[in-house]
Amino acid sequence: MADNVNSNKQESALTELLGVINNRYFLLGLIFCVFGAIILYMTAALQFSGYQRTISASSEGVSRQYIVNAPRGDIIDANGIVLATSQEVNTVMISNAYMENDDLNAMCLELSYLFDQYNCISESELDDYFATEPFRFLKSEEEIRLWQTDHNLFDLDDYSEGIIVTYSDNYVKTDPQVFYLYLRQLFELDTTYTEEEAYRIIRIRFQIFKDNWSFQTGTPVEIATNVPDELVTIFNEQNYHYMGIITTKTYRRTYTPQAQLSSHVVGYVGRISQESLATLAPYGYSNSDLVGQSGVESQMERYLHGSSGISTYNTWTTQGQEGVFFPSYYGTPAQSGATVQLTIDTDLQRVGIEALKTYIEDAMNAEIIEQTGYKTANAGAFVVMDVNSGAVLAMGSYPNFDPNDFVLSMYGDERAEEQLQYYLGLGEYEDITAEDMPLWNRAIMSQYAPGSTFKMCTALAALENGIISPGSTWYSCDSPIDIGGWTFRCLEFADGGHGPLDLNGAMATSCNIYFMRLGVDTGIDNIDAMGERMGLGEYTGIDLPGEIRGVRASRETKIRLHEYEYDRTWFPADTAQSAIGQFDNCFTIMQLCRYTAGIATNRLVTPYVIDNVTAVDGTVLYEGQTQSVPLDISEPNIEAVRYAMRCVVTGTSTWPGTAQDIFSNFPVDVVCKTGTAETGYEEIRKEYSNGLFVCYAPAEDPEIAIALVVERGEWGSSTAIIAQRLLSAYFDVAPTRAEQMLDLVPITGDDLDALIPAVVPDEPAEV
Repeated sequence: MADNVNSNKQESALTELLGVINNRYFLLGLIFCVFGAIILYMTAALQFSGYQRTISASSEGVSRQYIVNAPRGDIIDANGIVLATSQEVNTVMISNAYMENDDLNAMCLELSYLFDQYNCISESELDDYFATEPFRFLKSEEEIRLWQTDHNLFDLDDYSEGIIVTYSDNYVKTDPQVFYLYLRQLFELDTTYTEEEAYRIIRIRFQIFKDNWSFQTGTPVEIATNVPDELVTIFNEQNYHYMGIITTKTYRRTYTPQAQLSSHVVGYVGRISQESLATLAPYGYSNSDLVGQSGVESQMERYLHGSSGISTYNTWTTQGQEGVFFPSYYGTPAQSGATVQLTIDTDLQRVGIEALKTYIEDAMNAEIIEQTGYKTANAGAFVVMDVNSGAVLAMGSYPNFDPNDFVLSMYGDERAEEQLQYYLGLGEYEDITAEDMPLWNRAIMSQYAPGSTFKMCTALAALENGIISPGSTWYSCDSPIDIGGWTFRCLEFADGGHGPLDLNGAMATSCNIYFMRLGVDTGIDNIDAMGERMGLGEYTGIDLPGEIRGVRASRETKIRLHEYEYDRTWFPADTAQSAIGQFDNCFTIMQLCRYTAGIATNRLVTPYVIDNVTAVDGTVLYEGQTQSVPLDISEPNIEAVRYAMRCVVTGTSTWPGTAQDIFSNFPVDVVCKTGTAETGYEEIRKEYSNGLFVCYAPAEDPEIAIALVVERGEWGSSTAIIAQRLLSAYFDVAPTRAEQMLDLVPITGDDLDALIPAVVPDEPAEV
């Protein structure tokens, strides 16, 4: 009985269970529960395994990813004119598709012909070291040995004399033909390939070989740029045929034509060096980056560079679709570099460069006609500065260069490569480059004897120390004159001199004897102190790399520059020559412009060319202006010097001024000083002296200062025409003189400042 009851209960329960199971809602619920459990399990597995972090975090990296370089920030001038920018270009990379060596070689050959057919720029650093037709090395034997013994590249063993080297051994190959055969063996190129075909393959295989570790671990290698859209489409549509080929966008630095006018300010970019990479790697730089090599490109590198990103990729391989598919949104986007705005006015810059070039061309033409046998003007520099802020409105150095050449030469442009030979002084260009120095920013990297442009410093030192006063400035120019046992003569009136002169007449005629006598009475220590006060022979603080300090004549300088005790002794004649801007005095054009601006305002500014740096989102990251420093020169004293400089234009009742011919009818009142400084090579090399000129304008409420030099320019008063062109452009007035520059002959004894004494005593008097 009990057994029957239990049996009935079991049957009833089974019936109910079957009823539940047969219920469709139960089945749906069960399916959802199973799938839910599976999803929960997979989510937990991903969460705790760290897989998601691996494929998205650029700091840890994943397979199938590559670095995306950021577009470099723009450089623009004061008016927003673009000088340097980044151009987007199609780029082809090759990744590891696990191809057999023969298949990889065959595809490389096909790619090489495609690149030629579509005028792409095929990348290969092998071209920096090796060339064919005929086979030859492009570096010195020492550089080739270092290259081939590099443990991260060929890792060949150097050899001693007596060892016979073959293409199949592990020794350095200094024979280009043997090295070519070594490369054929290295990349397992069979004999069916011709010499040309083999080298086409070798160029691409070398790009993979030099980054082989990255290639094997999933990082693709760049093999071509400037790829047209048509070829990109072919690669993308036939991606199964071109296994491992990836197309992407990269950025090429480009410079507008206006950039060449300011090339020494803008600078140029080049491949990152190993030394720079060691410093910049913590900031996300890689060995494929381009970095600034000079000018603003170098100075503001960290702002301009931006931040590289990470991009994943997917490609067919011989083993099928390896691993998981990485969506394109994984990775990190690149951050564009910031925009750097300069203080440079390109229109004013153009006027200065063209005026400087014209002066040099006219000087060369005149020399051809006159045939004096002297080397004439060939180079120069100028600076135009806002006297109140220190903003550099124009800064030119000539000869200059085209910064595009440094970029184009990386992509095999033959004209650019030839230009680089000239810029760097390689091969046949060695001698001419040594003279032209086209990469040298003469405005801040060259130092020049200031000549008579220094005479304001001597006058200020004398006034501030009470040697003369604004109301009593008379000295007599007697020629010849004995100073400490050395005899000097007036350049204009060698037998007699100018006679009595006040500061105005002395400045107008640029009389050396006057300033020599004034300098000796003032003393070299006081002159040196005033020079330091005015920023001469001191770093200006300009926000460009490469500025030199210059040299100021002083007792300490003479001791430092000479070895023997006698040569270290300071003599009155040393003071006399220092007072007229010669002897050891050597300053940059930037220093002379700053000093001239200081006379105009009685304040010392810090010059700058970078106005501001702005991020992509508009945030101002940097501003360039620095507060000026008061010079604290007595106002009557500095006004006396200003008035004397104005007499260089107006002349006095007795004497004409050395710049009178250029500026007497100029619509704006100009305050200036000419200078002609000997280099010491006039007779040795048969060349003219340097011509210098400094000025500010207007005389009342000054706005800008200008300093310039023309190497071998002959006369400072002649070079003033360059300043006139700049002032005309700045104030938007017409030039007042149409004659050729070199028709101008100094109307006074301008100032050939490095006077060789008429008599040199055996034992000059010590001061």
